[in-house]
Amino acid sequence: MKETIHTLLDDTKIAYKESILIENHVLEDKLLSIMSNIKYLQKEIDKLNPQKNNIKQNDEEIIQNEIEKVKRKIPLWLNKKSQYNYKILKAFMDLSNNNNHCVNIITLEKHCNINDAKIFLTNYNLLKGISKKNHAKLFQQNNDRVKLWDPVAEIVIKYFS
Repeated sequence: MKETIHTLLDDTKIAYKESILIENHVLEDKLLSIMSNIKYLQKEIDKLNPQKNNIKQNDEEIIQNEIEKVKRKIPLWLNKKSQYNYKILKAFMDLSNNNNHCVNIITLEKHCNINDAKIFLTNYNLLKGISKKNHAKLFQQNNDRVKLWDPVAEIVIKYFS
């Protein structure tokens, strides 16, 4: 929707410039009015969706913070092999041949040596989402296929090589 509005505004600006060149004052006035209305609509849409605008502006910062969290936590996990997050990551790295292919989520669960499905799912979810209380985002999932999250894949692979 926002892209459509930007395209519409850009096209109107181009038409406005053309109207100036051909000295059509009626068309100039109409196009200025249209541009004004488009800008007004954009502001109204932004008021309805304030979070979406903030998310786009903060995406890079959020991703960078998550990458730093991964760099900080992986070495700690390598020393605490009884932790669920380590068990899940280790099983994934073994099954995926260091992220060379995706792993089925059910296969991953079976190979983690975690006897409780609820404990597996809780900890796995904390490794695939971004939040203040997650372990660190390591995975991305498409349907039932799991792979390392692209921004941290190389970092994780280095630790497991």
